[in-house]
Amino acid sequence: MSKARDLINAHLYPVLAIFSVIYFAIQIAPIANQARNIDHCVDEVTKEVKGSFAEK
Repeated sequence: MSKARDLINAHLYPVLAIFSVIYFAIQIAPIANQARNIDHCVDEVTKEVKGSFAEK
């Protein structure tokens, strides 16, 4: 009985770890995209502000 349990544990934990990493990546992807978009907007505004000060 212990051998069967060892086999289950040896295969179950790595599979669960892989699924948890994939789930985390799926959950974090929209947050990363939103941060990328906000960063782009901040860069554009910063360039506009620097440009307006350079003109004066």
